[in-house]
Amino acid sequence: MQEGLQDRLEKYGLSLYMIRITLAASLSWIAVHSLYGDQYLYFAPLAAILVTQGSVKASFEKGIYRLIGIILGGIVSLVVGQFLDVGALSILLIMLIGIGIATACRINIQAVSQVGVTSVLALTFYQEHYVLWRVAETFIGVLIALLIHMIIVPPKGFAKAKGLALQASLQLADALSGLSAAGRGKLQSSDALALAGERLKHSSQQQKELHYTLSHVQCRGELGALSQATAHLKVIHTYVKQIAEEVRLLPSHYAAADWMAEVVDATAECIALYGTITLSDAEGGRSLPQSLRRARDLQLASFSELQANCSLTIIRDLGAVFYHLNRVLEEVEQACYAARSAAPQQATAESARAFAS
Repeated sequence: MQEGLQDRLEKYGLSLYMIRITLAASLSWIAVHSLYGDQYLYFAPLAAILVTQGSVKASFEKGIYRLIGIILGGIVSLVVGQFLDVGALSILLIMLIGIGIATACRINIQAVSQVGVTSVLALTFYQEHYVLWRVAETFIGVLIALLIHMIIVPPKGFAKAKGLALQASLQLADALSGLSAAGRGKLQSSDALALAGERLKHSSQQQKELHYTLSHVQCRGELGALSQATAHLKVIHTYVKQIAEEVRLLPSHYAAADWMAEVVDATAECIALYGTITLSDAEGGRSLPQSLRRARDLQLASFSELQANCSLTIIRDLGAVFYHLNRVLEEVEQACYAARSAAPQQATAESARAFAS
């Protein structure tokens, strides 16, 4: 589905979720009608409607819980129905036994509630093939709902996930460079750091969802590289948070010193260059290896000079800042090495696909 078409449809209430759930329910009805005729046709579309969630993983889990609950509830109702007619006592027994077994087995609460529903329905419509029909038609509804969810996906999902990771890398750089500022600059740095964390989180969620879709099979290599880059950025985000906490403990004349601004700006530039080179088609204005060497040289020179002019307490606090600044550079280096190592494998895979076609 194209992005412009999706926006126009949503203006009229035709959201992606509504399209998925409508198609899944309709196709489930058609599939069951062609297989079983007119027996209990509503179970398949009902299952398709109830299990469709915001993501493929959530829909799959919901479908599994529903099937477990139906099977367990059906078995209990069949056993109790052999000895008792429908009534308050039989319903009490099947609820106690079915829900008790589900709870003892630590089954998810969604499956537990389905045990009770199926037990009552199966006892009420007690027939020889009711439970079998219920399980089979529910399975068909769940399967069709999952297939529809895997096929109908938001447009440009990979580009959006990659864009979020790129924005997060630039905001991490802004957050780090703003730590040496005073007043409003530090507030902006804190906001940028929080926003970078949110965008990394959303990007990771979208990447996980893309693994379950059929339309992104061809870009699995790029998706793996993006997941790897996002994981490195999450580690860098953790280091920047630690640096921010340590800078707050420093005396203001050290935190706002010119040499501190120069050191953190050089380190922040490495983060921004890594994000730009890895997550976009643009080329960085400076070589990343050169920027890494420059940042490391500045860190070493500044810390060496401070050791001769500061007390042990200040050296201890500054050492924590410089330690994590160096860890940021090491993480960027590891991320660059991982990206370079993955590039030949991705090129080989693309050549193999081109040769096969």
